[in-house]
Amino acid sequence: EGGHLAGGHLVGRREAPPTALSILYLLAVALLVTWHLLLVVTLTYRHTWARNAAGAALGWAAWALTYRGWYRWAWSPGPPGWG
Repeated sequence: EGGHLAGGHLVGRREAPPTALSILYLLAVALLVTWHLLLVVTLTYRHTWARNAAGAALGWAAWALTYRGWYRWAWSPGPPGWG
């Protein structure tokens, strides 16, 4: 209702996502930006360069294990937004 197929794609009006879903998405983006900001601040202002590099490597490894490892398992729910 409110749209038609043109070239295999739905053309026309689409409903906006529910407000709660939009807020949840914005909060997830804010969390991601905050995490990156904290990583940059930690790298810039804390300890020695070697400790900063080790902390950045651990942070990146945690991200890589989550998004390139755990989310690919069959029993994982998948990355946010899939499903």
